[in-house]
Amino acid sequence: MSNITHDASGQLIGYLYQLYMALLLLLEEVNPNSKLCIEKFDDVSFGEDDIPSTLVQTKHQINRIGTLTNTSTDLWRTINSWCDYISSTSADVENTKFVIVTTAKSTLDSIPYYLTDNPSRNTQQALADLITIATTNTSKTNLSYYKRFSDLDDKTKEKFVSNMHIHDSSVNITGIEKKILKYVKYATLPQYQSKVYDKLIGWWINLMIKGLCSDTPVFIHQSMLQQQIFDIGSEYKADSLPIDIDIYYEPTAEDLSALPEQDRIFIEQLKLISVSNDRLKLCIRDYYNAYMQRSRWVRESLLYLDDLSKYENLLVDEWKRLFLIMKEDLEDYGDSITETDKTRAGRQLLKTVEDLNKPIRPQVNQAFIMRGTYHALSNKLKVGWNLDFYERLCHLLKES
Repeated sequence: MSNITHDASGQLIGYLYQLYMALLLLLEEVNPNSKLCIEKFDDVSFGEDDIPSTLVQTKHQINRIGTLTNTSTDLWRTINSWCDYISSTSADVENTKFVIVTTAKSTLDSIPYYLTDNPSRNTQQALADLITIATTNTSKTNLSYYKRFSDLDDKTKEKFVSNMHIHDSSVNITGIEKKILKYVKYATLPQYQSKVYDKLIGWWINLMIKGLCSDTPVFIHQSMLQQQIFDIGSEYKADSLPIDIDIYYEPTAEDLSALPEQDRIFIEQLKLISVSNDRLKLCIRDYYNAYMQRSRWVRESLLYLDDLSKYENLLVDEWKRLFLIMKEDLEDYGDSITETDKTRAGRQLLKTVEDLNKPIRPQVNQAFIMRGTYHALSNKLKVGWNLDFYERLCHLLKES
């Protein structure tokens, strides 16, 4: 049996490079009205009115620095792709830029060299050399590409080549992060730059996936990207805490079964006041998501255990005031008080607590953090909803 390996790493990195480079190009775009689209008109395209004005092809070489010559297949395959686009659409060739972004280096006095944006740029010489190569070179690999280019009329060829640009020796995928970080660093503090970068990349890739799955071109405004960087950066201020989880995530049965017994006492607390099944599910969701978010903050050193203890003490103090008010009201019933009275009062106490506005930080105003933390406190029987919650459930805490 032959040992054949199918190494798709180069192809995968090429796709990732395309996504990362699209982000960098949109960041670098000087036209504030520009919009980007990926994999519809070309690898990457830019335009203003949903009509592409710049087509971009990306080329990445892994573990080596490639070279671009007059007969490079990467060059002619790209030219062939653009010829197909020109022939199959009503493209305004005169006002459309055709760009190759590549990690390869163009050889001196070659077609790619004449098409780079340097003082030696010479589109007339590039056109003459392209015509010569297309009509005289016998490479079987490029033969169909040569014919495709030769089939263009002379005027179209001239306009096409005059608007062709090659950005050679471009940064590779391992160095592109530094380029993007130059734009990220102005949106946050130095210690949070990598976190903002990671979150931006996650948002960008998800956005790209949605665009790739769409039946129609999806254009991304530069202003949309700017707003996203600002929003993410704002989450990582000195007194802010980012929300990294899906606050609407519904924990599964497996998620809940992974919780230790002492972390399920809050459910018994809720059963003491006979909350409905639907409300119980919301409480479980708040508890689980707040638990996951607080744990992430602690792991990333954005929130310290001392900070969490202070916050919990604040919540307990607020609950105590409300609990004592409920207790006073129930004492008015005297010996005629019933379990129904206690249950109804407990549900009202829970509602009052859920409606409080006690964020863990001023900028963190998502209520599920406070609500979920209250449920975490009820696990420890530091708070409760039924008048007799401690007497009824303290055995669970001792067992845990």
